[in-house]
Amino acid sequence: MLWLLLPVLLLVYLLYRRRAPRARPWAGVWLWKRGRARRFRPRLDLRLLFLLLGAALMVLALEDPPLAPGPLVLVVDASASMAAKEGRGTRLDLAKERLLPLLERAPEAVLVRAGERPEAFGPAPGIALKERLLALEAGDREARLEEAIALGRRLLKTPVVVATDGPPPPGVEGYVGVGSPRENLGIVAVAAGFLALGNGAGRPLLAQVEVGGKTFRVEVPPRGYTSLQGLPQSFSARLLGQDALGLDDEAGFGLRHLGVDYPRLPALERLFRLLDALPGSEVRVRLATPQGAPEGPTLYLAPEGGSPLPVLLTAPHPLLEGVALLGERLPPPPPPKGPWRPLAEGEGGVGLLYAAEGGLYLPPLVAIQDRPFFPLLVYNFLKPHREARTGLLAPEETLLPTPEASFLPRERGGGGRLFALLAALVLLLEALRFGRRA
Repeated sequence: MLWLLLPVLLLVYLLYRRRAPRARPWAGVWLWKRGRARRFRPRLDLRLLFLLLGAALMVLALEDPPLAPGPLVLVVDASASMAAKEGRGTRLDLAKERLLPLLERAPEAVLVRAGERPEAFGPAPGIALKERLLALEAGDREARLEEAIALGRRLLKTPVVVATDGPPPPGVEGYVGVGSPRENLGIVAVAAGFLALGNGAGRPLLAQVEVGGKTFRVEVPPRGYTSLQGLPQSFSARLLGQDALGLDDEAGFGLRHLGVDYPRLPALERLFRLLDALPGSEVRVRLATPQGAPEGPTLYLAPEGGSPLPVLLTAPHPLLEGVALLGERLPPPPPPKGPWRPLAEGEGGVGLLYAAEGGLYLPPLVAIQDRPFFPLLVYNFLKPHREARTGLLAPEETLLPTPEASFLPRERGGGGRLFALLAALVLLLEALRFGRRA
């Protein structure tokens, strides 16, 4: 409503000047001539000043500005892409520059660093969190913005402002998008003898990758991926040249000896010696029926089983890669409790093998220890825990997301009532001071 200010003040002035001048008695023309110089000298018109001030206060009351800045929750993306070059600094530096005025004005604030594990500071006065904001660094594999927003709302129920180089998360009141399109190449995946590259540019780029002293050249499509195969089973790779982000230019892959905690039974001793596993606690083997979700990587072997049933159906799953189960006869183990899903079923949909995140549940050991699929099943279960990958980010970080238009939460009003009261007081004072004379 502030665009009304100038027209309203001009209208008040014109209407005031149109009124008839007040008659002044003079004893003679000669006295009027003597006082004419002083009479025409510009002088302060207190009544006009009161009227202009009252009109200005009424316009401000219509605008209803906030009385003071409100509390805020600031969520800052600390993923690796925020370390990409942006002008003289990085995307994170640009986010700090834009968030600092908001933080300094906030009477109370919570600052949340959104990385792989969100970290919160506050509640505290905004100015007290300034050093925390300036000390933030980017480099996490990914940013879990939804978890960071939920953490901030638990600590302070107030509008949330998110600073990120990705699109605005749903449900936030404010969003500060930072970053611009940049050219970037990065290593996004590694496996035994395999490497994948990503290209965040809008045009094809030629990648030069050094692996074991050899340089490989491969073209990567725009905003896409390509692979490089035929590499050693274990390797370290490095991208040559410079781009917007250096955190995804080196990666490696290798296999390590895995520590397994298992009962000292001859069949298990032979199995884990075959699989080159060492005694340890990284993976556990238990002769029991699962009573819930596994707390860590756990292989369960049922203590007992029913009458053997032929395997009629198997589910597509990485654990069954290369495993031939159809036609095998297996004793169904006692049904597990918790988030377990059958990998193989017999007649009537009876589960014979089960899997959960981080867990595998098999029939009794005596029924499967001599079957050819048993070592392969256990190998597939241990495989992701034996593989060691270094230097990898989420593929989306390498593509360098492009932000959308920023927006900030609309501050609640409250100043309109105050300005309306002041306008009424000014007009009342004008009426009391000049009403009788008029």
